[in-house]
Amino acid sequence: MTLAGVLSGLLGIGSGSLKVLAMDSTMKIPFKVSTTTSNFMIGVTAAASAVVYLQRGYMDPGIAFPVVLGVLAGALTGAKILPKINPKVLRIIFAVAITAVAIEMIINGINHKF
Repeated sequence: MTLAGVLSGLLGIGSGSLKVLAMDSTMKIPFKVSTTTSNFMIGVTAAASAVVYLQRGYMDPGIAFPVVLGVLAGALTGAKILPKINPKVLRIIFAVAITAVAIEMIINGINHKF
């Protein structure tokens, strides 16, 4: 997980995708469990960071509140869908998301965007 954090910082991507890959392939954790565990770890980190940013005045609560509502709605929807979805379909969705991240990184590298 430390390597996932270092790579996400160097590459400018979220570490959730790397954590899922590590838990699934290296640790042999079932895919549904690895995706939800990764999401939980990111949520804890984001909540701690949000408190610091809010206290320092770096975040506008009027803008952040609708985002919080959207995340909550997505989390509740995902929690209802996850038990019903086939893990193979979930892997395909995840593969598409990882491919999109990779393509974006390649385009940003070619255009020298950091």
